[in-house]
Amino acid sequence: MSHRIPYELLPCDLEIEILARLPLVSLFRFKSVCKSWYSHITSPSFVAKHLNQSITNTKINGDKLLVRLYDHKTKSDKKERYLLLNDDDRFGDEYLEFKFPFKNPFGYFRVVGSCNGLLCVVDDYFTDWPRIIVWNPSTRKSVALPTVPRPQRPQKCVYGFGAHPGTREYAVIRIQYDRKYELKLPPKVEIYAQGTRSWRGISYAAPTYCMARFRWSDAFVGGSMHWVAYDPCVVDGYRYLILSFDMATESFSEIILPPTLALADPSMTSSLSLHVFGESLAVSCGGLWDGGGYCIWAMKDYGVAESWTKLFSSNLLGKPNKTLGFRKNGEVLLALDDSLASYAPGIETLAITGIKGFSPGFHVIPFMETLVSVEIRNGVPDSQRGSWTLVMLCL
Repeated sequence: MSHRIPYELLPCDLEIEILARLPLVSLFRFKSVCKSWYSHITSPSFVAKHLNQSITNTKINGDKLLVRLYDHKTKSDKKERYLLLNDDDRFGDEYLEFKFPFKNPFGYFRVVGSCNGLLCVVDDYFTDWPRIIVWNPSTRKSVALPTVPRPQRPQKCVYGFGAHPGTREYAVIRIQYDRKYELKLPPKVEIYAQGTRSWRGISYAAPTYCMARFRWSDAFVGGSMHWVAYDPCVVDGYRYLILSFDMATESFSEIILPPTLALADPSMTSSLSLHVFGESLAVSCGGLWDGGGYCIWAMKDYGVAESWTKLFSSNLLGKPNKTLGFRKNGEVLLALDDSLASYAPGIETLAITGIKGFSPGFHVIPFMETLVSVEIRNGVPDSQRGSWTLVMLCL
């Protein structure tokens, strides 16, 4: 005969160990069981412990994928949706939907990135003075970062989102260009620390390269944020590279691309996209790059240029597409004919899911549900605490 031990008799440490291994849907319910459980679940130390357990589970079981799509059938039916899918055999058939609490009168938000259960979005498609929002879809909590002064001349911006590898200080990186003098004005770098609500200049960290144009992409790998950039001071075209920003040292550096991707016509910039492939930095390309067609390269050893490896190349059945990301089985996720599709490169097959939306509005990103707070100085213990940071680079 089995015997059940009343939870009141469990040692406190054992209670916490058990609770830290539970999914969020259970923890939300169990906060109402008793005062001690509520105290455990809402404490900063428990949030950090549950985050560590979630990271371990993700490494074992693989990522869940967050899919942003945009319905645009009629003016009254326009809707931005966020779906959380398990990356398994039933991919695309079952999902959890998060209610998106923000409205953009001009369409949809740009997804900057996700880190430790937090999502950063910005409504910068049609304005030089956008909102920057950090949102935890699981807890339904969000914070709007303070806006920078309205620019006097038209600007264009590039953003990134990640976390300090040691302190877990989350950061939003903003790279701002003067549209008219993009290639001439020297860069100016400033950091906004939300805890102090003040700007701090770091002009010593300014990169000498320009960033990719309107359809930029970014990837957070190895404690650094990455973007496609180019050196305009090259005869007969641009030299393309990957620009990285180290969250720990607050410094920029460059990563060399494979030779077949490094030199090309300036008009091809938007055909290069950055992704996270497993735990590696990856770049996808199409059009006239790398001999034509479509290809994906991954950097097996981070920072080692010689470790770039072409994963595959294909014409993707001749269909127009937008690369969104990767599944744990190696398939490539695409926005294809207003549908989310999964492409198996080894056998050249394409599976169309039942998830439909406006093709340019699709975005896919690895995601895990956490209790991490968006509030200032809350959500992680003092030893791991960091304020929100907004890094702005002005040209």
